[in-house]
Amino acid sequence: MRQPIFIVFMLITYLPAFSQVALHRQESIEQICHAKEIASGPEREQLHQIITRIRPVVNRVKGHHIQTHLVDSKVINAWHVHVTQSESVICIPIAMSHFEGDAEAELAFTIAHEVGHALDNTCKSSTGRSKLIQPHLDGLLRELLGKDSRDVYAEQRACESRADELGFAIIVAAGYNPYAAAGSFGRWEMFRGDISTDAAARAKEQTSMHPITPDRIRNLRKLLRDMKK
Repeated sequence: MRQPIFIVFMLITYLPAFSQVALHRQESIEQICHAKEIASGPEREQLHQIITRIRPVVNRVKGHHIQTHLVDSKVINAWHVHVTQSESVICIPIAMSHFEGDAEAELAFTIAHEVGHALDNTCKSSTGRSKLIQPHLDGLLRELLGKDSRDVYAEQRACESRADELGFAIIVAAGYNPYAAAGSFGRWEMFRGDISTDAAARAKEQTSMHPITPDRIRNLRKLLRDMKK
């Protein structure tokens, strides 16, 4: 009779510890994603379906641990936070799921784009980002002007294009329609009104880190064209 009593005692003893772990996890997700995690529902099932489909492709890149969470937020966006060089969290607001959820492949590209950020170690450090673009100033002038001569906007735009390329490669390898990437871009352009390609639009994009720029569209079109060769 003692064995069952011992087992119950062990469960009672460890339940508070498990509760604390769960609470800590919820608090961490809420802190990173600025909203509480959604644990069930059709949006969660769709996210799980996408992750299940792209996971075998992403797992080809070793040394990364990526968590993706659906959260209760009205923000139409998605973002990646690198906790360490190898550990990342991707936040998907439920509003983003509603924005693209009727076209699963487009939502898959958005998620794969954020996974691209998670895999791209170069863009996780200021040193790595600064190597992606040519400095506007060299030698003595650059030394005199100091760190402010770095174009952080150009660096981030370069990282966005890299994430586009990685996201595109992921959805293609996972069997999604590659033109879904273009569809996702189109939704963002219509939503943000970011559809101009004239000189004024190009000047504006120089002080933005996440525009759907003509350069990003051109790069994506090149990926689509090269894939057909």
